[in-house]
Amino acid sequence: MEITGIIILMGVVTYLPRLVPMYIIDVERIPGRLKLFLSFIPYAALGALILPGSISAVNGKPVVSALGILSAVIIAWFNRNIIVTVLLTVLATFIFISAGF
Repeated sequence: MEITGIIILMGVVTYLPRLVPMYIIDVERIPGRLKLFLSFIPYAALGALILPGSISAVNGKPVVSALGILSAVIIAWFNRNIIVTVLLTVLATFIFISAGF
């Protein structure tokens, strides 16, 4: 029973910081420039989380990692679907490894 209580408390603690701003902040009163700035935060956070791991994704082959990142950028530029972008990037990286880069 102790582990169940810990799990429930952890759920409450992680849910409250997401719930409270919805009741405190009125979205209509946020200035337009601040809304624009806040809209870029998910992309910046995602980039900060993914890029370091991408650089060292293929051990001992930094060229393959760089080509994989470059292919991801190019594919994402022309394709807005994230799943297709990820799958094509994995395929491109596999091809680069198979080609001996």
